Formats: sequence, C-alpha cells, structure tokens
Amino acid sequence: MLLAWPALSVLIIFSFFTSALSAATGMGGGVLLFTIMTMYFPIQVIIPIHGVIQFFNNFLTLNFLKVHLRKTLMIPFIWGALPGIFLASLLLSRIIKTQAPQTIILALILYSLFRPKQLPDLELKHKNFFWVGLITGFLGIIAGAIDPVLAPFFVRKDLTKEEVIANKAAMQAIVHFAKIPVFLSLGFDYLPYISFCLMTNVACFFGTKFGIILLQKMSDNIFLKVFRFALLATGLRMAWKLIY
Repeated sequence: MLLAWPALSVLIIFSFFTSALSAATGMGGGVLLFTIMTMYFPIQVIIPIHGVIQFFNNFLTLNFLKVHLRKTLMIPFIWGALPGIFLASLLLSRIIKTQAPQTIILALILYSLFRPKQLPDLELKHKNFFWVGLITGFLGIIAGAIDPVLAPFFVRKDLTKEEVIANKAAMQAIVHFAKIPVFLSLGFDYLPYISFCLMTNVACFFGTKFGIILLQKMSDNIFLKVFRFALLATGLRMAWKLIY
C-alpha cells in the first residue's frame, strides 16, 4: 500500500467533502483536494492521479444533472479544448514546473470578481466558449485543478444553478479524462495508484450525491453568491501559494 491508513483515511474523508462541495457550489472541491494531496504525494504524481479522481467526480455530477446540459456551450468548448490539450501535451514537461499557469488562472479569477465596470466582463456568448475550451484544455492539463480556469466564465445570470454545475462538470470531465493518455504518453505508471483511486472514488460517489441534495435546496440567487465566495476563496489560496 502506498499510504499508511491514517493518511489514506484523511484523503478518503476529504474526497467525500470536496466532492460534496463541488456538486453543491461548483467550485473549490478540486482545488482543496489537490492541496491536501500535496501533503502526501509529489506534484508529478498528484496531477495525473488527481485527474482520475476528478474525472470520476465530475462524471458523477454530470450524470445526476445531464438534463441540464447545453449543447450551445458544450460543442464550441469541445472544439476549443482539443487543440488546447494537444498544445499542452507538447509543452507540459517545460511548463509544469513554473508558476505561469497558476498566475494566469489567478488573473482570470481576480478580473471576473473585481472587474472595473468600464471593462468587458467574462460573460461570453455561447459560441465563444471555443476560447474557453482552448484556455481550459491548455491550462487544465498543465495546472492540475480545472475549477479556477472555468469558474470565471460561469459568473453569469443567464444559466440556472443546475446548468452551471452540469456544464462546468462536463467540461472538467473532458479535460481530466484527457490527462490519462497525455500522462501515459509521458511514461507515468498509473498501476500503483489504482487501489487508491478506487477508494477515493467510492467516497466521491457518496459526496456527490450529498452535494446534489444541497444544490437542489439552494435558490439561484444564493447559489451565485456562494459560487462567487468559493471563487474568491480559491483565488486567495492561489495567491498565497504563489507568494509563499
């Protein structure tokens, strides 16, 4: 076993709560789990296995809320994500050890939350989610957590809370799934981590179900406020990591 039972228990418990957080608010769960994993694994291990866990987590959320998917968002996103993922796979070994991806993501978060009124917002037309896919496909592979890349583009009032969660989860699932062949091509061996991923994914299943129940009890207005708060907390955490 890769981890002692106390460490494994901590990660399983956090897998439950972070999955619930992501399903209920659409933000913060993936980043929080990524942070906790840095206590037990090196970064070159975290990004590929975190991707497996988050793929399953987002796939579950998508499955619970699939009726809320919007093709007008998803199709342009997919066409943009494909070249973004390909470009990231070519540059991954050079950029993964730098702070450039995290700096770009933090800038997007701060802009979406504190944008001066005279500047354009990030509430893009649906067809322009091609560019969101391009950015997410590239930064998501390199930076690990995808939540903070996508979230600034979902601070909008033309989608219900269920549509925000469903479409964001589907987009994250696509990029997280793409990490598997990318890291396999770079020689990463997933086999030693399969049992760990299975145990955390069981926790993710129950956490996601609990989070969906919480989501359904929130109004759209409350959800947007919680979403913005979670985005701000994520931005502050990223700023702290970049500075210290």
